[in-house]
Amino acid sequence: MATHVEIPTEPGRPFTERIVILGFTYTLRFAWNTRSNCWVVEFWDAGNLRKVACGIPLVTGCDLLEQFRYLQLGAHTILTVMTIGPAISPDTIPDFDNLGIDGHLYMTTP
Repeated sequence: MATHVEIPTEPGRPFTERIVILGFTYTLRFAWNTRSNCWVVEFWDAGNLRKVACGIPLVTGCDLLEQFRYLQLGAHTILTVMTIGPAISPDTIPDFDNLGIDGHLYMTTP
């Protein structure tokens, strides 16, 4: 049976979050990319010594980890973004001020 979890996110400032995916701990570093006008996330190993995946834009309508199927991280995990709010399309990319409020990040594992 698949497990669906919302990853906690925060608006308005860079932040980090630690999560466990299939027994492996990762540190997620979130930052606002002013050039592309969207949030991006980096996955670091448990010791914060090595980047596992970086520069992943938080966009809607796709599995953010699909391009990393060759890694343990992406092989059995789906990461999606959805915007949920009054009069907001679920396909609206979360902006600087609404990630964690209307913009949500979800992880699905088997």
